[in-house]
Amino acid sequence: MKKHILVITNIKSDDLLPLEKARDIIHPFDASVEVIKFLHSKDQLDTSIEQLKNSLNSTVDKVFDDASEITSQVIYSDNIADWVVTRCQQTAVDLVIKAGHRSESLFHTPCDWQLIRHLPCPILIASNVKWKSKANILLTVDLSENKIMHQELNSLTLNWGKVWSRVTNTELHAMYSVPIANSLLELGIVDKYTVKQDDASAAQHKMNSLLEQYDLKSVTSHIIAGPPVRTIPHVANELRSDLVVMGTIGREGASGFLLGNTAEKVMHNLRTDCLIIRAPQVST
Repeated sequence: MKKHILVITNIKSDDLLPLEKARDIIHPFDASVEVIKFLHSKDQLDTSIEQLKNSLNSTVDKVFDDASEITSQVIYSDNIADWVVTRCQQTAVDLVIKAGHRSESLFHTPCDWQLIRHLPCPILIASNVKWKSKANILLTVDLSENKIMHQELNSLTLNWGKVWSRVTNTELHAMYSVPIANSLLELGIVDKYTVKQDDASAAQHKMNSLLEQYDLKSVTSHIIAGPPVRTIPHVANELRSDLVVMGTIGREGASGFLLGNTAEKVMHNLRTDCLIIRAPQVST
């Protein structure tokens, strides 16, 4: 079944990376692409909407070799996240691609975070780094919980990595970080190397079983000890990964505001593409 990819770009930006990365995966994924450029009501423009549409169409024609499966439109909206989430709820979208913006402050939730928490489909937050010819993908899994939600996230993460690796001919790595509270490390109450030594064997056994279950026995695995906020960027940097795939529970309300989401915190320290997969939401 043909996939549908939604690409978000900004009317004031000349950055073509989101479009170029959509182009690189459109054919392997057999996907159609919808490109949206957003205008805010406060934007001061020297050109008409019609001219902007023509310019966007020209850009699409320039980036994509075959634009027959590409649609594009310019949208006025002061809340990009709401518009995109509604669009994805109304019509099936398999993947959203967006350039990343890491300008958040304590009392401001930027568009990226809202999309991560509310989109019904995965989102690729694109960095400003181009993919290497011999790329590798880092998959992050959680082996500490046996809850159904965590198992589903692990399943989605591995399946997305498996598909992505197959269509882009990239090498897969999988990692699990044995959890240690940051505060305990800073106070010197625990030693991460001791924790890894004590728990690594059991964690490696779980990892091997999980990878075998998804026919990924050849994937290189990494068992690390420490807070994922630190360990995931560290491993991604060591491997020079082009893409990190992470699952997120997507906490809402006070819990999300005070505790944040691991995926969001990890992204502060990553300088690579991130594919964020939100846990399926259970109706109540």
